[in-house]
Amino acid sequence: MAKGGGSNRPRFRLLPTVLLTAAILAVPTVVYAWGRNSVSFSVRTVTVNGDHLLRGKRALRLLQQDYLGHNLFTVTSGDVTKTLSAIPFVRAASVNRDFPQTLRVTVMEYRPAAYVLSGGAWFLVAEDGHVIAPLKKAAAGAEPAAKVASPSASPTPAASASASPSATSAGASEAPTDGASPLPTDGASPATPLAPSSGGADGLPAPTGKAAALRTRLEAGPPDPAFTLPRLSTAAALRQGGTVEDPRVAAALPVIAGLPPDLRARLLVVEVSPVRQLTLLFLHGPTVTWGDTKRSQAKTLALQAVLARYAQTHKTCVFVDVSLPDLVLARPVLK
Repeated sequence: MAKGGGSNRPRFRLLPTVLLTAAILAVPTVVYAWGRNSVSFSVRTVTVNGDHLLRGKRALRLLQQDYLGHNLFTVTSGDVTKTLSAIPFVRAASVNRDFPQTLRVTVMEYRPAAYVLSGGAWFLVAEDGHVIAPLKKAAAGAEPAAKVASPSASPTPAASASASPSATSAGASEAPTDGASPLPTDGASPATPLAPSSGGADGLPAPTGKAAALRTRLEAGPPDPAFTLPRLSTAAALRQGGTVEDPRVAAALPVIAGLPPDLRARLLVVEVSPVRQLTLLFLHGPTVTWGDTKRSQAKTLALQAVLARYAQTHKTCVFVDVSLPDLVLARPVLK
């Protein structure tokens, strides 16, 4: 009898542990059930973080409109992302509940990489090929949007670039507003023509006919751009929220994204041949024959080294060929 009773003792010792575990697991469930129905957790304050391109009040207004007075337990990241889907720059959003009554939202944004001309209309495209929004002319009498920064570099308060509501997207979308500074553009407007296109200073044959007209339009860019970004063209149709399907544009976007901020700020036009050979045209030159998308980092370093060398000699480089980064060609030839 003693032996049999002793064998049951471990079971009795395990019982308090099981009960304690069940209680611990039950407490959050009970608190959650109570909190969902308690006015003590009604949202009274909403904050937005991560909105580097959305410095305006629209995101905050939308969130306040949908969630002020709602129970803090019931607001999910999916709900917030759906609420902010009317703003094209929003990629996703996450929620942090600061009890008892504060809803903190962190926004993840698409990073604009280029303006793409398609079917006579301009589209703002992200680094991953996502079509953020089409651009349209501002309605008469609308207030201009504030200057905004390209995400490729840190804000530079002393720099200047123009922005207006013409960068406002179609439908319910809008351009970023308030508070950000643009990238430096060496004091020139993004619409300033490229030096090489005006007279073939790079020694390459100047485009003619439709190619010349297209380059001129790409150099001019969209009217009053909100960002300092390079321009490309595509024959493919684009739509807001879709993805660029043109393989030539898809090949150019990683090259653009990989350029250092100082070069990216000066890049005006990227031309891509049918065999995906890239030519980069910079503000005031040079024209750069990039070649394919392989060894992009080596090509970037080679281009930086060449431009630094010309700067040391106080000469202006008008043409660089980095298609073979180990054998760079440049004009004029330094002696």
